[in-house]
Amino acid sequence: MVSRALTEVPFFSDLTDQEWELLGPLCGIREGKEGDYLIVEGAPVEYIYFLIAGKVGVYKKDKEGKKVLITSLGKGFLFGEMSFLDGGLASATVRAGLPFQVLTINQDALQRLLESQPKLGYKILKAMAHLISLRLRQADDMLAGLSDTPHDHTIV
Repeated sequence: MVSRALTEVPFFSDLTDQEWELLGPLCGIREGKEGDYLIVEGAPVEYIYFLIAGKVGVYKKDKEGKKVLITSLGKGFLFGEMSFLDGGLASATVRAGLPFQVLTINQDALQRLLESQPKLGYKILKAMAHLISLRLRQADDMLAGLSDTPHDHTIV
């Protein structure tokens, strides 16, 4: 089931068969229902998540502590990568808006793999940097009033 799920995640499309074999054992599948919390703002993040099915909302607390919807993410999107990259706590809450299925990768195990496989590490970190760059550009557009909020992101 995990190997099939890996093939359904666009993020991994450039990996070789050998790289898939290295990554596969680190992956798991998690399923849940609408309303489930996957990440909580301010808490440690153990996994990187790749959304295989369903939809999640990303929420951030405002000055009064009220949760505000920042964006909705659909199939193919990943989250939890910021904590992987900077070692920090969750910058936002991620809550399921529909029943969902995610591919999970433990951050510590992935870190060890990337350190031992620099070519694979380069590919994965480059892909993460690309996605973060896209998100930053979207945030720039929102701040400049060039785009509506919240966004609904689905990768097909």
